[in-house]
Amino acid sequence: MTIIDNIHLHQKDFSNSEAKVATYILDNPQHIETFTITKLANRADTSTSAVLRFCQTLGYNGYKDFRFEFIHYLKGNRQLEPQDAHSFIDRYINEFSNTLIDFKSIDETELNKLVEALLNHEMNYIFGMHLSSIPARALSLGLLDLGIMSMFSDNFVTGGHYVNTLSENATLIFFSITGNNTNATAFLEAIPSASLENTFLITLNPRSELKRFFNHTIVLPGRTTSAKSIVDLQSLPTVFVEILLNLIHEKQ
Repeated sequence: MTIIDNIHLHQKDFSNSEAKVATYILDNPQHIETFTITKLANRADTSTSAVLRFCQTLGYNGYKDFRFEFIHYLKGNRQLEPQDAHSFIDRYINEFSNTLIDFKSIDETELNKLVEALLNHEMNYIFGMHLSSIPARALSLGLLDLGIMSMFSDNFVTGGHYVNTLSENATLIFFSITGNNTNATAFLEAIPSASLENTFLITLNPRSELKRFFNHTIVLPGRTTSAKSIVDLQSLPTVFVEILLNLIHEKQ
């Protein structure tokens, strides 16, 4: 029995969160070669403990043992010949270029609201956890370079302290590449969003469950491209940050 057969065999034994892990792995088996347990949990919209329980349900001590056997399975069952490197680069660059062109579809009204909010010279609070911290940090540092005050956090503990200092005229921006960070719910529920006008979610997920916590949502293109890649496309939100900073610079 293969490891895939084992997953199918235990479908009825999985909890809801473990089932999310199983579904993601079955849909994207090639990702396991490069994914850490944290990255898998993030992509499957669940927790690392759920991934661990999933592995244990299958009979493994932990994710390390499961991943080792899964990689062995993948290598033994590859039917496609390795792609020519240049052909792969050409295809990937074309997909990425098409995604960049799709930036023209970003909601211009919401984008202008974000620019105006960041120019109000009140404090700007910028959050991004895990992989989403890369564009969030870039925006915070870029604003400081432009003489605009900002505070950045890449964890919920520090972010929780920042929330206590929010004023009604502050701007709050939350980056979430997947838009499905279940660990963010408790943090976002503590934010007095009812008294804040300028709250923005930046995500690649148009169906993000986090949208309900924000008055404004800007959806970036690239979700389809990201799903095909073993690498999280932090570069797309970072491109957006560069566009945003240049718009702000022009209006200063």
